[in-house]
Amino acid sequence: MSAPATVAPADVPLPWPQLARVFGVTLGLFIAFGCLLPVLPLWAEGKLGNMTDVGLATTFAAGIGLILGRPVAARLMEGRDRAPTIVIGVALCSGAALLFPLLSTLWPILAVRTVQGMGFGMVTTAGVAAITDLAPPARRGQVLGYFGASNALSLIIGPALGGALARGISFNATFYLAAALGLLPLLALIGIREPPKVVVAGRKRLLEALKLPKLKGIVGAHFFTLMVHGAILTFLPKRVAGHDGFMTAEAFYVIDGLVLILFRVGVGRRFDLIGRGPFIFGGLVAIVASTLLLALTESDAAWIAAAALYGVGFGAYVPASNALVGDVVPETHRARGFAVFMLAFDLAMACGGGLFGPVAEHGGIPLAFLCAAASTTLGGVVWAVSRSTRA
Repeated sequence: MSAPATVAPADVPLPWPQLARVFGVTLGLFIAFGCLLPVLPLWAEGKLGNMTDVGLATTFAAGIGLILGRPVAARLMEGRDRAPTIVIGVALCSGAALLFPLLSTLWPILAVRTVQGMGFGMVTTAGVAAITDLAPPARRGQVLGYFGASNALSLIIGPALGGALARGISFNATFYLAAALGLLPLLALIGIREPPKVVVAGRKRLLEALKLPKLKGIVGAHFFTLMVHGAILTFLPKRVAGHDGFMTAEAFYVIDGLVLILFRVGVGRRFDLIGRGPFIFGGLVAIVASTLLLALTESDAAWIAAAALYGVGFGAYVPASNALVGDVVPETHRARGFAVFMLAFDLAMACGGGLFGPVAEHGGIPLAFLCAAASTTLGGVVWAVSRSTRA
């Protein structure tokens, strides 16, 4: 009797109608956030007047909100469909965007930005969990790469749209647009069919997920690796604002997004065939190189290279690390496992803006970027020591 034929990863069908619904809703919210990338730091500087407060208002408050949102998302999703959590998160994000035009002092801005971050945390946690549920394990890395490439369109569309609207009309017009772009795609979730969920009896504690083999090392490495992202989001608009060349924050994000999309689509199934480690460590090297170029150079050519390297770095690192979490976390702990993993990113982003803000104010933005590059390098050391990339 012959053995049953094995099915190659490329032959495993993907549920594209359901995947596309999740892709569309998260893309709408990412575009909404992308609209604010070149606008919010400059708007906050005009209201608050110093880089320390700008760091608190942009990435620190958003990071705190993300930290608060992940456990809520995990609790709402445990044993349940992911779509309702996505709807609640989008409502919080869009409602916060509508409130920004009414604010002018630090504490109200911090509060509203925290609520916005909380909503974004709920959506991104639920979105990744939904995609992981829908994707066949043999093609999980590929699907998560496509998911990231889809959301990366927001770096091309959002900053260009938000920056143009702010210059042509006002900052407030950008906030109103961000609110609308988040809400409208929710229509795609009507009729979505999610796979059945495993219900775990008993009380579910979020941090119990850290007891899972290898997840603790992954979470620690992820934190140090991505502090750089908070620094980029906070200080990039100011860094390029006084530049004499053509490079702008919007152009940086467009190049970053284009390269990221091309990389993820071009790599495709290799995320699963080659393994997670090469993409994680290769992405780290590219992120550090990009940040050093932003810190040490001021030419258009160097900053174009920095944007491209950042796209390659994130294009490699994020789907590989997400897929690794999907590999090591059992289905019974998936909601909590992804929530804890993403909490590491949230805390990293908050620290990237909050801790490096005083460095930028007193030592200059280039020094803040150098500190961020050092943190990512430390993340690479933690990855190597923990050996977490071997699922």
